[in-house]
Amino acid sequence: MRFLALILIIVVFCAALIFTYQNKDQTATLAFGSYRTEAMPIFMIILGAFLIGAVFTSIIGIIEGMKMRVGNTRLKRKIKKLQSELDNLRNLPLTGPVEGDRSPVAPTYSDEDSAL
Repeated sequence: MRFLALILIIVVFCAALIFTYQNKDQTATLAFGSYRTEAMPIFMIILGAFLIGAVFTSIIGIIEGMKMRVGNTRLKRKIKKLQSELDNLRNLPLTGPVEGDRSPVAPTYSDEDSAL
């Protein structure tokens, strides 16, 4: 899987280099509201947009990773607590009813029952 990812990265990098070489003379200006930039090569605009997207995606990934680590820590703490409770229950001595309690109780009959 890593090999395929490496091949994909190399292909994308080569395509970006070809795009840059073919569009090095093309220029464009950016406008955002009343703000306008000077004419700059198109590959710079696309590269800048890609880098800004990578930064924002990395920030989101870091935040999600931190949430996951906090959740994992909480769950590990809960597992440890439950495991110690289980170990304590397993170590309890086995006690059952006292031997005298196990003997069956002899039924008592009244005088009427014994006549039968």
